[in-house]
Amino acid sequence: MKKIKALLFILCIVFLYGFPLFAQDNIQHYFKTLDIKNGLSQNTIFAILQDRQGFMWFGTKEGLNRYDGQSFRIFKKEESGLGNDFITALFEDRKGKIWIGTDAGVYIYDPREEKFTAFNITSDTGEVITQAVTKIGSDRNNDIWISVDYQGLFKYDMNQQTLSNYLSLKKPGKSLANISHFWFEDQACWLGLYADNLYYTNDDFKTLQPFKDSEGKETFKNEIITARLVGAHNCWYIGSSNGLTEINLTTQKTRRLLEHYVRDLELCSDNELWVGTENGLYICHLNDGTTEHLTDSDGNDPYSLADNAIYSIYQDREAGMWIGSFFGGINYHPYPYTYFEKFYSGRIGDFGKRVREFCESNDGTIWIGTEDCGLFNFNPVSGEIKPFRHPDISHNVHGLCLDGNYLWVGNYLGGLNRIDLRTMQVKHFQKGTTSNAVDISDIMSICKSTTGDLWLGTVRGLIRYNPESNNFTPIPELSNKNIYHILEDSHGNVWVSTYASGIFRYDIKLKKWKNFHYQANDPNSLPYNKVTNCYEDSQKRLWIMTQGGGFCRYIPENDNFLRYGMPHGFPSNTIYRMEEDNMHQLWLTTNNGLVCFNPETNEKRIYTTDDGLLCNQFNYQSSFKDKKDRIYFGCINGFIAFEPDMLMENPFNLPL
Repeated sequence: MKKIKALLFILCIVFLYGFPLFAQDNIQHYFKTLDIKNGLSQNTIFAILQDRQGFMWFGTKEGLNRYDGQSFRIFKKEESGLGNDFITALFEDRKGKIWIGTDAGVYIYDPREEKFTAFNITSDTGEVITQAVTKIGSDRNNDIWISVDYQGLFKYDMNQQTLSNYLSLKKPGKSLANISHFWFEDQACWLGLYADNLYYTNDDFKTLQPFKDSEGKETFKNEIITARLVGAHNCWYIGSSNGLTEINLTTQKTRRLLEHYVRDLELCSDNELWVGTENGLYICHLNDGTTEHLTDSDGNDPYSLADNAIYSIYQDREAGMWIGSFFGGINYHPYPYTYFEKFYSGRIGDFGKRVREFCESNDGTIWIGTEDCGLFNFNPVSGEIKPFRHPDISHNVHGLCLDGNYLWVGNYLGGLNRIDLRTMQVKHFQKGTTSNAVDISDIMSICKSTTGDLWLGTVRGLIRYNPESNNFTPIPELSNKNIYHILEDSHGNVWVSTYASGIFRYDIKLKKWKNFHYQANDPNSLPYNKVTNCYEDSQKRLWIMTQGGGFCRYIPENDNFLRYGMPHGFPSNTIYRMEEDNMHQLWLTTNNGLVCFNPETNEKRIYTTDDGLLCNQFNYQSSFKDKKDRIYFGCINGFIAFEPDMLMENPFNLPL
């Protein structure tokens, strides 16, 4: 037998439907869309199944699709033994064979032989199944049951290999009984008849008894039964053309939960029922009676549902939810093992894509600078993001720094601005407005030291602001250096990262500068001269990140560096930023994902878009850890926020 690819599609993406942020009970739902652009044969999904090997199967109006987490394999009648392309039902039997219902008969797929066989056995009434199949299931003896339009309800005895029709028109006393749905419970078979009622029989189909509630009312009279689920507390949930109904089997009482046409049901957990309707997806929280309504965003949000007509829902063995729609293909929502909250323009409105700077204000809000849409203020409690518009603050923000009641804002090609956070008045600084006419038009980084010095990094060097004289002084040792980042360490030394000249350190005691740079013949030198950032962790260790040489740790005893990079298992040699969590793990942003690195054990975990990131490429100077230990990282499509303590490993062992 051919080796089977593992189902690797794990998109642990989460959303927020209430506040405060990051509460596990208030996860917002992101979806990954798979449709004809991704290789799906057709966008209408009537049936979904995960087989015992881990493959996902999708029945469409034009072909059967098998998905391995990376690509689709399509089965059609022209290229296989599958005799019909209109797939209506899927079922895996106890031997691992897949039964495929179509709008003109049944076919069986043998995964060992990788071949289809027409199910053309003649029943006890002389019939072969040739009409549209509405459902395929099994009973407690693992015999196969098939409901077929205009033909009845068939049972295939797996041991005897015989086919019987229990509701055939050819049997005396039987009338037309098209079955929309059926299931078995103990000795009884329950079935819904089209636009008729919900019935049960426990006398081998000699009589059909309509369901009646505790008041004797036929609750489902003239309804089409479409789905049924067993819930907690001895309750059933019935989907029909008139809505969603809960039946308490202990009391026989019923209550209507939704009034929309229900196509399918699936439990995400004991307290979370997902309901597919013609009007989007409803998530019913059974413990408190609240309901969420998710709909298509008309293409404005790439993580929303792709269509409002939901026809099938399926939970895989990793607790991921697959939603099949009529026009939009498949939407996948994984279980949130990883927990990354996403902020992006499709969700927020005119928010920028290229997020660069974060700076926390005294009131607990966070100022965010973008390179394409200017300055924003983010309230982490309410989740609201507001733009800050001023003619002197351009769309390209490259530096933010809090200075008491002031916020310094640097612009690339726009100069320096200072916002009075009490009045929101803006003071603008630029070349030619100061007594010594220092060029401050291209700000890249801003740092306020504990001594009160305000350092400005520009594309032409390092500058110090003189508040007494309201002017600027260039630092000659870094003249004509492109300054990317400025850090004051715990000893008061200032570290200046440059784009092409390595990293400079100003020794506060010796009052002198030293330049560290790459040396080809020294493996303990700086690994690369394009330095993006410098970070000091809780152990007072200094880490230097580069663009192309990985990153390194400064060894003060030897005045040299210990290198890390792709040869050590990191996904990229471009490292943008670093933040430390409460477990002393270091989080690094790269060009190829997010890395969680334990510097004590050298263990690492790499996160990508498959784990819920907005994208794998992050941005310069774009990270922040707030007072509640949430970490924020900016990328080229927005930013993410998460609590490292809430991330979990997926316990599911993928089959081979």
